[in-house]
Amino acid sequence: MSQLILDAILKQAEAKEATAIANLNNYMQNAAGIGEHPDVVAECDKLVKDIAEARETKETVKALVEQSNNNQ
Repeated sequence: MSQLILDAILKQAEAKEATAIANLNNYMQNAAGIGEHPDVVAECDKLVKDIAEARETKETVKALVEQSNNNQ
């Protein structure tokens, strides 16, 4: 796989993780002030899942890079 493609996937996952963490932190600090999401628990659950997915993607990309480096 192209290193550029793997780098792009990794950066997308990092951005998704950072965004979800920032939003989750905002919900935790200001839950009462968020009127467009009345179900704060469901929204936080979605953000936690986004964080987990991003971290899994990052680990998978790192494993693919390591495997590729070992095969060369």
